[in-house]
Amino acid sequence: MSVYIVFVLLMALAFFVAAFSIVPPAQVRRRDGTPLAHYPHEGLWEELKRQRLLLKDWRLLAMFIPMFASEVPIIVLSSLNSLYFNIRTRSLNSLMFNVMQIVGAIWIGLMLDNWKIASRRTRGVVTVTAVAVVVIAGWIGLTVWLYRNPMDLLDPPLFDWTDGPFGGFFVLNLIFGMNMVIYQVTVQWIISSFTNDPEHLARLAGLVKGVLAGGVAAAFGTEAAGLTQLHVVAYNFTIQAVGLVLMVVMAGTCVTTTSCTTEESVSPPAEVQANVGKDMEKDMEKDDQAS
Repeated sequence: MSVYIVFVLLMALAFFVAAFSIVPPAQVRRRDGTPLAHYPHEGLWEELKRQRLLLKDWRLLAMFIPMFASEVPIIVLSSLNSLYFNIRTRSLNSLMFNVMQIVGAIWIGLMLDNWKIASRRTRGVVTVTAVAVVVIAGWIGLTVWLYRNPMDLLDPPLFDWTDGPFGGFFVLNLIFGMNMVIYQVTVQWIISSFTNDPEHLARLAGLVKGVLAGGVAAAFGTEAAGLTQLHVVAYNFTIQAVGLVLMVVMAGTCVTTTSCTTEESVSPPAEVQANVGKDMEKDMEKDDQAS
């Protein structure tokens, strides 16, 4: 009971933090003093129309499957963990699954923010490729493990960490813990590159989470439908693999350095404005020389 009370208090605390600690978006300033964007007042009807326009953006439609597949590993691994292992082994697996999410978050951040790769587009393609290696290796390994360890639902094995099958699953559990984060963050990074407008980004964030929740619900549905675990793995492997193909295409074609100079509502940083001015001067000089 005390655990639930602590969680309720933490959730309630978020309200007070938001009420007294978060400044209005219009007051947020960069270090150079420039605002992030302009925030004109929009009514409910205008906001609903802008939400509808999201579904007309072909880039978001192309990213639908990657969004849908972002969190499916947690459903598969949780089910297998509960069916194959005893309580203390499940607890260890659950702990390490979450620890690897921390590791994965650090690693994917270093990849996506790696300034040694100057081109943002190239950085995206390289990162998606690295994510694909981890994701595909995990699903193939899990398929092999299930073939080698068939299970009767009426008589689950309940392996302990001292039993032979645990070692292979433990490694796969670590890989899928990383999958949970690196796949989802890469999807969000690609989609967030489509705009620098904070209000539009907020709409995209809501769309991503909504589609992601649908993917999780569908993954639960495969478990509830009574499919074998191999069929469940095949379904989830397929949607994540298709998502990876779409991600590498979108990263290679739609990711740009920035859009803050082309969106009216966005206020570019002073450094970007200076660079744009220099580029315009160079273009004018070239025109003068040509004439």
